[in-house]
Parts: sequence; C-alpha cells; structure tokens
Amino acid sequence: MTGSGRRFGNAENEKGEDIMARSKRAESRCRYLVRKVAAQKGWDVRHPQKGGQFLEEQEIEDYFTDSGLGKTKPDFLVCKNYQPIVVVEAKNEKNKIDNAVNEAIGYADAINKHGKYKVNIAVGVAGEEDNGYLFVTKYFNGKDWIDLSARGFVLTSFPSVAEVDNAIITNNGTTEVSIPNVSDYIATAIELSSILRSAKIEPSLRPKVLGAVITAMYQGEIDLTAGNELNSINQLVADAINSTDHFEGTKKKQLIETLKMSEADYSRLAPRMGKIIYILKMLNIRSILQTDTDFLGLLYEAFIRYGYDNNSLGIVFTPRHITKYCAELIDVTAKDKVIDIACGSGGFLVAAFDRMLSTYKEMGIPHNVIRESLYGFDTNPTVWALATLNMFFRGDGKSNIENASCFDDKSKKAVSGRFTKALLNPPFSQEDEPERDFIDAAMDTLQTLGLMAVVVKSGIFADDDNSLWRNSFLKKHTLLGMISLPGDLFYPTAVDTTIMIAWAKRPQETTDKVFMAKIWNDGYKKLKGKRVETSGSQLGEVLSEFKKFRTGRKTSSNLVTVIEAGEILKEGAEFCPEQYLPQPDFPEEEQEKYREDIVKSILKAAVSIEDISDEVIPDFPELPELPDMPYGKEGSIEKFFHVKGGKSSGESNYSDGSCPYISSGDPLNSIVRLVADVDGEVFENGAITVTCFGRASVQPWRFMARGNGGSAVRVLIPKYKMTFSELVWFAAQINMQRWRFFYGRMAILKRLKRIKLVAPKSRIEDTDKTISEKVAELSDKVTALLSE
Repeated sequence: MTGSGRRFGNAENEKGEDIMARSKRAESRCRYLVRKVAAQKGWDVRHPQKGGQFLEEQEIEDYFTDSGLGKTKPDFLVCKNYQPIVVVEAKNEKNKIDNAVNEAIGYADAINKHGKYKVNIAVGVAGEEDNGYLFVTKYFNGKDWIDLSARGFVLTSFPSVAEVDNAIITNNGTTEVSIPNVSDYIATAIELSSILRSAKIEPSLRPKVLGAVITAMYQGEIDLTAGNELNSINQLVADAINSTDHFEGTKKKQLIETLKMSEADYSRLAPRMGKIIYILKMLNIRSILQTDTDFLGLLYEAFIRYGYDNNSLGIVFTPRHITKYCAELIDVTAKDKVIDIACGSGGFLVAAFDRMLSTYKEMGIPHNVIRESLYGFDTNPTVWALATLNMFFRGDGKSNIENASCFDDKSKKAVSGRFTKALLNPPFSQEDEPERDFIDAAMDTLQTLGLMAVVVKSGIFADDDNSLWRNSFLKKHTLLGMISLPGDLFYPTAVDTTIMIAWAKRPQETTDKVFMAKIWNDGYKKLKGKRVETSGSQLGEVLSEFKKFRTGRKTSSNLVTVIEAGEILKEGAEFCPEQYLPQPDFPEEEQEKYREDIVKSILKAAVSIEDISDEVIPDFPELPELPDMPYGKEGSIEKFFHVKGGKSSGESNYSDGSCPYISSGDPLNSIVRLVADVDGEVFENGAITVTCFGRASVQPWRFMARGNGGSAVRVLIPKYKMTFSELVWFAAQINMQRWRFFYGRMAILKRLKRIKLVAPKSRIEDTDKTISEKVAELSDKVTALLSE
C-alpha cells in the first residue's frame, strides 16, 4: 500500500522523469548522428589514442588537460594532427539550434582564451530523427564568429576534412564545398525514396517532389510551420522561375504548373518535409548547385536507379560519367550547337554545356552565344521539367528544351540541319518508336559532317531485324566508331549498350576506316546491388586511342581494333565490336581456371541431379576411327568440330525420364532436368554444348538439346580423336570468348563459326581416373554423407 501511494503521489515527478529520459535519448541519438555524418565527411571518429580524431565530452579533460575548459565540456572536440580544431555541441530539438551554436562558440572561446590551442570552427547540431536535424557551422576569423560558406551559401552539413582545411587557409569564413561521391547520392536517393513511399506518394509523382523541393531550397528557406509547407514550396518555386530571364512567359507558367504540389496529392508528405530537407541539406545543395557538378542529374540517376519503385517514369538515365565521356569523344566546344532529341533530365546537355564553358574564352566565343547553343526535347512533362531545371541551375540562358516529341513535324522542321553535334540515349525497347528512328532523327538535325554520339542498345547493331536499317544508314552517313560498354552499366536494368559515333550526311566509302573498341571497366563495379566506384577505368585509354584514330595515327591498345569499312558495308553486316575485336591473350593460370570450371560444372551437376551419375558414358569420349588431332594448328570451330543444332522442342513438352535435357541456362552444366528419350533427338555419344549466350559445357552423357526458339543450343561433335582433357581445352577456349555474346547478339551458327580456336601443342593425356570414375566416386561420397 505504501508503494502504491508513493507511486500515485509522485506521478507528476515520474512524468517529468519520463520526459527527461526521452530528452536524453533524443540527445544521445543526435550525438550518434554527429558521429555518423562526420565519418561520411571523411573524419576518423575513433579516439585519438587509436589513431582517430574524435573526443567525446567525458574524454576531453583526460586527453587535453590544459584545454582551458572548465567543468563543463562540449559534446565533441575534433582534432587534426592531435590538436583541437572543431568544437561540436548537440541538442535534442531543432528550436535549440541557437543554443547549440552559442554554446559551441563559448567552448571554443574558452579554449582560445587559455592560449595553448586555437579552435576556429564551432558546429551546432540540433533536432531529432522524425523531423530531421539542423547543422550550423561558424568560423572565427580572428575577430568575429561568422557563417562558414561556400560559393556564396552557408554550409548546411557537418564540415568535411577538406572544407575545414580550406577554411583555415582562406581564414575569411569561406571554403570550397566538397563534392558528394556516388555512394552519397545513392544513400540519399534510397532514404528519400523510402520517405516518399511511406507518405503514399505515387511513384510517378516522386521525381517531381525532388525537383520542387530542390528548386524551393535553391530560392530560399522553406517554411516548415505545420500547414504552410506545401504553399511555401510552391511559392518559392514560382519565385525562382519568375525571377529569371531563362524562359519565355508560357514556358515559365508551364514549368511552375508542372512542379506545383497540390494538397490532394501531397498532404501526407507535408509532415515529413523537415526530414526531406534535412537529407538534402546534408549534401550542401545550394553550394553544390553553384559548382560544375551535375548535382540534379546525379541525384536523379541514383533516385531512379536505386529507388526500387521509381521506374514508373519509363526512363533510364544515362550515367553522368558516360554523358561526359560522349561529349569528350565528339569534342564538343564553344563553337558547337548541340542537340539531344530525347534529353531526359538533361545529362548530355549539361556535359556539352560544361565543355562549352571550358573553351569559350580561348575560342573568343561570347558567353551569351554559348548560352543559346543547346536544344532538347522530351515528351514526359516531369522529365522535361527536370531537364529544364537542370539547365536553369547551370545558367544556360534560354533553356531551349521543349516538352514535345522530336518526331512531330513542327519539331523536325525547327531543328533540321541546324546543329554541329548531337548527343543521345534513346528510350529502350519502345515498339512504336524504335531506337533506330531516334538515331535517324538525330542525324537529320545535323549539318553535313556534323558529329553524333549515341548510347544505344547493342542488339540493333547485330540483329537481322535491323540489318536493312544498318545498310540504309551507311548509304547516307559515315560510321566512325563503335565502343561497347560494360554489361551492367545501366544496372539494375539489364541491357547491353554501345556508343555509336557517326558523321552526318556523308555516305560511307569502302576506303574508310572504322574504330571498334570494347570497354570492360568504366570505373564502376557492381557490389551488393549497387554500382560503386573502382579503380582501373579504361575510358581514358579508349578515348586516347579514338583521338589517335581521328588524326590518322596508329592505335596501340588491345581494347581497340580498326577495320576496313568494306566489312560493315557487306549485306547484313554487323556493327558490333564483339564481332571484329581479336581475342585477348589470357594468362595460363586464367586459362587453367576456365578448364577447371568446366570439370567442376560436370561434377556439380552429377551431385545435384538425382540419377544423372548413372548416365555417364563409361569410356567417354569414345571417338573411334577418327583422324588424329592437328596439334598446334589454329582454325575456326568448324575446323575441329561438326556444328549441329539441338533437335528438341521446349523442355516442358517432355515427360520425366533419364536423359539430360540441355537448354541455355548456365547452372548445372546447362541441364534443366532429366526427360524421356525421343528417337532422333538424342546425341548418344555426348559432346560439347554451347548455349545461346556462348557458354560451352562438356556433356559426358547422352543428352537432348533445345533446338528451337531464341535459346537454341549448338552441339559440337569432334572431327578428330580427342581425350576428355582436350574436349575441356576447346570448351574453355569458347568460354573465354563469351564476351562476344549477349541477349541482342546470341551465339547463332554464323557467329560461332567466326570464333577461332587453337589446338593444344601436343596430346593432353587424361588423369588416371576417367570422368566416369570421378563422377561415381563423388556420387558415392555424397550418398555416404547423406546416409550418416
């Protein structure tokens, strides 16, 4: 009873204690955030004794006994070269930001007054998780504490190591803003997408939200008072657009209306606006927008690519390093007039504009002229708005980007023959507007000998459906070069792409040379579901070789070959570099790995597919009465093998049985399952199979193979006596050339026949155990393990 009475009697006190506990938790989370953001900005948040740069409140006195601080300490003291350099104070509510800043300054003043150390930077942080945080950074110039700014705007995130170093050098409260890296854009895009999804914003409307909020933030501070958020954003957007001479009146009105956020669509978003603004402020967007970084394009690329459900726009943004690369390939300068007839968010136009800005002074071209030298089209109103905003932020002038189709008669008439350079990445796989139509339309906009660089699906340069178009193209224009790009360039969209470079309105001549190249590494790699930066980019090497080619010099890279134009002028000829490039030399250890993989694939299938081990041909390969191998000789596949097509229809047409059925998948030696034999369809003696994607496997058992449709299998039957190891030798050579094949360029018979193989220098004897014995031994071990 006493306990109960004390409980009720102290209810008010307990409520106060609960509020205090929540406050402490909120402040603890704020301190955690400081560490997280600081680490992202390049600081080592470990203790200095462990080689780091961060001291928490309770650690400061022990490490800096003569700092001049009294009993109270800041939340963090950040060091550089083991000297204090930044003071940080964190609070649990946004409305306490002034307190946080003033206290941080007070601590810094105390350290400076003591005289042993000098601290020039004070950071105040305040907020909580649901509504976001505020970061305010002040710099002491020797007289006053002033805002730390970059490019005319105050920094809105924790200052990076480089920003602090630069601020101390200038000593006037200014610094150079640190450019976000790719991982920053990806993390921001994923977090923003999650907020928009939880606010029930339709996927097709989400990109518009970013465009509107970024434009509003560019113009001024958004009013986050409850109920005022959307109106504030809409007004700031209108003010930004109306304040410029970039657009004519009708375009201003259209842009404002396109970006307007209505209460009906965005009411659930308003309470989350503080969090969205905080996330964007972590990128210092007002300062970044003043640099030559394609901020909006990079953010939207990440947003569409990694926002998981943002593909409702039906577009794929060209990676920004590739738009820049294409502008370099065709050498855009201030003298050019540039068009992108399907401009998306404006990445190619931004890349072109940046190159114009870097050359206009030396070329004596007035700045106002290059501001009028860009043109674009896009039919999607939201995407058009993004492209227009992108150029607006960069100050391109009239922003001649039209919300219209490049195929409209009015559009074609307006741009016909007006431009010197065209850049393009047409929409993928639109039945009513195929990629070839965009290429033709882009070429029509160019003057004679105008240059085009287009990033397009590789299939149109190889498939039979486009062979007549390829031939027609060369009757009007000159193909200068083709550069294949990495297969995961547009990840998570699965598509192989190639850069096509061409001269307009000058027919191809047989005496011309054509540049062919393949880039394996563009400076990025796929890691944990994202494309992240990596070393070893080959973009520069291929660009250098292309410049040599353009000036008539000899190329010297194994990534490149130069062919006679007569090759592509043949009827039905392909434009794909994969057809013309020589096979790279593989080190012996890598070749051995390919051979090991083929044997492992057989063994994996043997233990994964029940009863298949019983199907191994005992003395495989049995090749009686065949001539001896021409060891050391080189030739096409047909020199060493009879190339046959599979004889079977789709796997679903067969009942279960004991015969392996081979299709064009890679797992389990390309075996789908065991089916019932069908007379006339079985390859009784085993062989090498090659899938439509160029994967070769040795089949040491009788089998049936898919022979119809796009995933047909080719069967290679030896013309000479071969050991099992020699079959593996040849299969490995084919697999080392899998790079020649992709979805748009499958390993059909005529392409397989072009592959060159080299026989071993001398006979390769098999090991003491045949493949049949190895499979049986492995099968017995697995059975024993399963029975234990």
